[in-house]
Amino acid sequence: MQNMTRLMDILDRSYNGPLTDEHEFDLRFVADGIAKVVKKYNIKFDKSHIIQTDDALNDRVWQAAMEFFEYCGIYNTSTQRRMIFTRREIEDAIKAAPAQAIIGEGADARIEYHREVEDPRPPLIVGGPIGTNLNEEMYLPVMQSYIQESVIDTITSGTLMTTHGRDPRTKSPLEIVAAWEEVDLLFTAAKRAGRPGMAIGAVQMGLSDIGYLSAISRFGYRPCDWHMIALVGEMKTNNELLNKLAHSVRQNGIIHGFYNPIYGGLAGGEEGLAVIITAGMIALQVVYMAVQHSTCPTHPSIFNDTAPQILRSVSVSTAAISRNSNIMSTVMTSPVGGPLTDTLLYECVAMATTASSCGVTQILGVRSAVGVVPHHCTGLEARFNGEVGRAAAGLSRDSANTIVEKAVAKYLPVMDTKPVGRPFWEAYNPITIKPRQDWLDIYDRVKEEARSWGLPLT
Repeated sequence: MQNMTRLMDILDRSYNGPLTDEHEFDLRFVADGIAKVVKKYNIKFDKSHIIQTDDALNDRVWQAAMEFFEYCGIYNTSTQRRMIFTRREIEDAIKAAPAQAIIGEGADARIEYHREVEDPRPPLIVGGPIGTNLNEEMYLPVMQSYIQESVIDTITSGTLMTTHGRDPRTKSPLEIVAAWEEVDLLFTAAKRAGRPGMAIGAVQMGLSDIGYLSAISRFGYRPCDWHMIALVGEMKTNNELLNKLAHSVRQNGIIHGFYNPIYGGLAGGEEGLAVIITAGMIALQVVYMAVQHSTCPTHPSIFNDTAPQILRSVSVSTAAISRNSNIMSTVMTSPVGGPLTDTLLYECVAMATTASSCGVTQILGVRSAVGVVPHHCTGLEARFNGEVGRAAAGLSRDSANTIVEKAVAKYLPVMDTKPVGRPFWEAYNPITIKPRQDWLDIYDRVKEEARSWGLPLT
């Protein structure tokens, strides 16, 4: 409850801030606001490279994001009011961001820490098929395939398609039942893998506040797990999300805020996207008091985040955050490729190398086939994503860029074809929970290829 005073201040602003029409907020405060600071701070990328190495540019993006957030604030769609903050209030909230935290418990606890650009210390690795639909029969073996990987430090889950054979209807008792089934299955998978104290990202089945508030309560998810709360749209929240926040604050939970802006949306192109990613991370600290600040910028038609334009934006925003704050940032790997495709692994090389070299605290994934094809996910790609993230720690951004550009050249020609691969049971033996040889062969081949590019994989 150490953040209760700040919570009450946030709620007061949510009910007493300036009344604003949502359409006006989108156009005047977000779109025009981003365009003005991009121009004022001369935010221009070197399009001949993916990873941007100009730290003066990174620092200008930080200043642009600070000015934009001060002007724009956060819009509560439930009250139709803007929560706005002075520059001093924003700066004070950023100074309060923790530079490290302990997640999980016992032998499975991990220390999360802020990383610098080109930091030789490895990021934490988060595994899990975020958002991917799983049936009740496959849920346990799929999740165990992630938890059993030693490179993975903490876990988040897929989404149950049914609960006890029934549709888990949002805002109904069935959502509560589904959320608790998620708790039971994940705790069981962690025990089977011998890692019962591993921190878990909660609650995937808490689609509304009803399931979330139930599952993060007595005998459910623990304060040492991380409690996921989103911003919605561009720079927006609502009362359901603030309900989740209030409960997590009361529990002294580890708040994992996430914000996934759309490339080509209200923020415009990749320069504007970098600014609004950075502003979103600032907002997560100011409004949600987040310990972990996560992003997965989304392509408007392919829905991945491994397009080169998005990689450029991620390289700048993560470096801007790392250089100018203690904020602990997380970036998700969300590829178009699925299991049993080399495309998936090349996309992991691109995103995990970019994120790690530019100073993220955690690398999250893999949301294989952008999470839209049921059962198209396995623990092996999360192993590979983690190995890449660790290997890229300490690389210069110039060296990392060379590797990333080679990886992008491999998958960019087929990205529009959406090579979603094969389902879990064709990539793994679901009884032994071991990858099949043809999937291991692809993994070994791409791993050796990445080594030849200069990525020091063991």
